[in-house]
Amino acid sequence: MILSLFPLESDTELFEKGKTHFDNQNYSKALEYFVKSHEAGHLASKTYIGKMYYDGLGMTKDYNTALIWYKLAADVEEPASQYMIAIMYHEGKVGSNPDYQQALEWYQKSAKNGYISAMKCFALMHFEGQGTAKNHRIALYWFKEAFDKGDSDTVYLIALIYLLGGHGVDRDFDLAEIWCMKIVAKETPQSMLITGMLYGFRDDSKQSWEKAFEWMTKAAKYNVGVPQMLLGNLYRNGLGCKKDYNLAIEWYKKAAENGERTAIAQIAIMYHYGYGVPVNYNEALRLYQKAGDCGEALNGIGILYQGGLGVYQSHSAAMFYFEKVIEMDLNDAFNSIGDVYKYGYDRDMDLEMAFNYYTKSANSFDKDGMLNLGLMYMEGSGTKANKDQALYWLRRADLFGKEEAKKFIDEIVADSTQLPQIIDNTEISKEQQLQILEQEIAALMAKKKLLLKNITKDDKTDVTTKKKKSMKFFQL
Repeated sequence: MILSLFPLESDTELFEKGKTHFDNQNYSKALEYFVKSHEAGHLASKTYIGKMYYDGLGMTKDYNTALIWYKLAADVEEPASQYMIAIMYHEGKVGSNPDYQQALEWYQKSAKNGYISAMKCFALMHFEGQGTAKNHRIALYWFKEAFDKGDSDTVYLIALIYLLGGHGVDRDFDLAEIWCMKIVAKETPQSMLITGMLYGFRDDSKQSWEKAFEWMTKAAKYNVGVPQMLLGNLYRNGLGCKKDYNLAIEWYKKAAENGERTAIAQIAIMYHYGYGVPVNYNEALRLYQKAGDCGEALNGIGILYQGGLGVYQSHSAAMFYFEKVIEMDLNDAFNSIGDVYKYGYDRDMDLEMAFNYYTKSANSFDKDGMLNLGLMYMEGSGTKANKDQALYWLRRADLFGKEEAKKFIDEIVADSTQLPQIIDNTEISKEQQLQILEQEIAALMAKKKLLLKNITKDDKTDVTTKKKKSMKFFQL
């Protein structure tokens, strides 16, 4: 009877009091009410207690205790706690090292319960191949789920997946463009980056290095490493702009300052091949090593060993670095391994294997791979000869700045008798088609002139022979 005059506070009332103290940074009182709320059966209080131990709010940080509280909430399908458990395993907050398998498991549980941040992290781990094989199909599904729930940050990643293709998703420049258009008006560094990449990498009439350069320049001004590095690549190769090695190095350095290690490898490439600086293999090696475990750097070191450039020559050492890149599920060494099989470096020649690796390289937008794949089709090495495919890939190589491709294109065009088919089967702009047609007509006219010259020469020879025969007849 007396107790009924003083009704007990409900679990929700206790929680709200705890949250008020929490918001006012009165953490000791907040913890007191959260514990009472938990004992009364309130779900969210467990998550808040876990957060206090995780962040060290009003107490010393204690990840193990935080994990206990988060798991109490996770057991009743509380998605925020499931997400935090995933974060702790992902970042190695519990245990001695990150546990990507546990992280994936908890991200998936949280994502299935509708938690947007978990959807993005689960997708990203499949996109990058962390704790699992790369699977862009799964990544695409969860990025789209997050977008459907109102998160626009995933749009540029969806566009990137369609742009790159592979790992379970077909490359589709048109779909990439559709997703780009959803965010291009926002003019974020990410949207500018993807738009620039799309204009540069696509293989249809909308391809434009000038527009790629324009968008990449805009993105680079936001002090983001990746677009700064790619802008350096455009200056180095003269794509959409005048070739300028000094500006290339300047942008590489800015990218490196913003944490993009691959940019250091790009500077190493400048010394490796003497782009705007004297060739210096020792400096190239030093910079490759400084760049660390990134694909460009490891591949560069492998190439130095392959040729004995600044290091002792060792094909086995070269292959060690190339295979390390492959093990990391990166595409930077595909062309180098293609060379190993084509030329038989420290192993039997295998032209079919070379063709397969050049194909992977070319599909990864590597101009060297494009050139080599075009030559394989042209020569019928490791595959059936195919002039249309040869022209397609050689023109792609030329488009990406591989100048050596031009002479092979001219050679195929001069020998070709199927000009309309070749042009129709290659997705290029009308202006480029006209230019190619003019080149091919000029080549045919030159060939015609040569044939006429030979015919005239043959006729003269024939007339002289006839005269000699006539003289012999009369002499008889």
